Amino acid sequence: MARPREFDVDIVTNRALGLFAREGYECTSLADLENETGVDRKGLYNTFGSKRGLFIEALKRYEERAIEVLVAPLESAGAGRPEIVHVFGIMASQRGQLKENRGCLFCLTAQSDVAQSEEVADRVQGFLQRFRHGFANALRGARTVGDLAPHKKPEVMADFLMGTVMGLSAMVRARRPNAQIMHYVDTALSTLD
Repeated sequence: MARPREFDVDIVTNRALGLFAREGYECTSLADLENETGVDRKGLYNTFGSKRGLFIEALKRYEERAIEVLVAPLESAGAGRPEIVHVFGIMASQRGQLKENRGCLFCLTAQSDVAQSEEVADRVQGFLQRFRHGFANALRGARTVGDLAPHKKPEVMADFLMGTVMGLSAMVRARRPNAQIMHYVDTALSTLD
């Protein structure tokens, strides 16, 4: 008879997520995961299959939260400039990318070797594409009400804002001063005028 699992999978996934967000996939060892989660490698492997399996579960958890907090407001009917400003405000706050100087886990993962895995690459690209579509939706809404300069193309500006997200993530991970980060965000948002 199999022994019942002696740990809460949600708690372990959340703890692993925090570690992966701080250190990235490559810099996180199994020993680090054991220490962070309090579960030995046998328990981790029996539950998640591998370090990559645990990472994918953590990435899914991160995606759920990021969609709820960042992407869904941009996708909503009637979204416009206020939603874009709000999203960047969250990202540049202590509850967003500035939390523990993490940056965006998808941006970090996109630049790492683990993104060579098809499953990871598909998840990362799917999220980034959905985020971009959310920006495009909000930019179209902004243009409809006159909050986006008429000569600005929503699709082009959505690409620029995604670049801004990625740049913001890099600045946060590089521990740039908050004033520099806010100047970066304010300058990016001023391009909507």
